[in-house]
Amino acid sequence: MDIKDLNELRGEFEELQKRSMESACVDDSCRIEEENREDYPDYIIAMYKEVMPPVKSGIYFSRWDLKAMAAEIGESFSLDVRERMFKNFMQWVASPDDMTLVINEFKKHIDMKCNLYRDYAYRYPSSKSIFDDKIKKADATKRYLDKVYVEFFT
Repeated sequence: MDIKDLNELRGEFEELQKRSMESACVDDSCRIEEENREDYPDYIIAMYKEVMPPVKSGIYFSRWDLKAMAAEIGESFSLDVRERMFKNFMQWVASPDDMTLVINEFKKHIDMKCNLYRDYAYRYPSSKSIFDDKIKKADATKRYLDKVYVEFFT
């Protein structure tokens, strides 16, 4: 098979894919189904977007971190994709007291990581500005968690 045949085949495939997509969702019913599939409260999505990315929170929450935090409050779930694990962890929340436990676990984990950052900054002074930035973001994340609690659970 030469390049010309390969390009023709690719073009036919793209055209076929385009036609199947157009015929699959004619009346916006697909979009409505996708919107209705979301069964998590908005605060869970917002928390995931603010707490889980290290660039925003200054802390990386690994899958093992999530599993350990859940174990601390008596919850257990299997290792999976971080987002699914986070949602599984948050599904446990059924009352303001439950949310307090979850937030306290996040804060405890944040404090533990910040203590490591402070130690690294002390041991390696040239990296102090990097770790200070992470600690600043982590403190903002803790304030954000308090804000979520106040907005959704009081």
